[in-house]
Amino acid sequence: MKKLIPCCIFLALTGCNNADQEAATTQPVEQPTPIATTSEPSAPPAPSVSYESLLISGDAAGPFTVENDGFSTLNYSSRAGALNLMEAVTQDYEYLGYLTLESAYQFGPDNYVVIVSTGEGGRSCPATTYAIAFDARGEHVTGSTSIDGCSETVQSFAEGNKLMIKKEGDSTVIYNAHIE
Repeated sequence: MKKLIPCCIFLALTGCNNADQEAATTQPVEQPTPIATTSEPSAPPAPSVSYESLLISGDAAGPFTVENDGFSTLNYSSRAGALNLMEAVTQDYEYLGYLTLESAYQFGPDNYVVIVSTGEGGRSCPATTYAIAFDARGEHVTGSTSIDGCSETVQSFAEGNKLMIKKEGDSTVIYNAHIE
């Protein structure tokens, strides 16, 4: 009996009871519920490239030249020869009257935005202004838009991946050299 008492005390203190072990294994263990996150996706960051203004020298800016002999053209020297960008911008490119290079910007190694004003045969506005997006790698016009307003004064401002062009009407904003 003297040997049995210390064993019983030992078993009582250590909790080695089969009934307690069975009860512990049959009870369901509650798992913590994962916390749902409802954060909205953030806007993608601007690309690391930005607009760079091209120097206009006479009738040329970067790879673009303007010719006003016979009819006005905005040319790019492609692998197949001179490419007139105005053919993709207006159906009546032969009747532009005159063509003036207002400004030009490069976006990355292959994308450009060229801003030109035209006379377009004596319409009510003294000048119609176009912004033209051009992909030099594919050698094609990717988009163009007319700039709102009749003024002959064109203002353009580039900051990072944003280009703003304004006459007297609403501003035209172009991101990443993409015009729809």
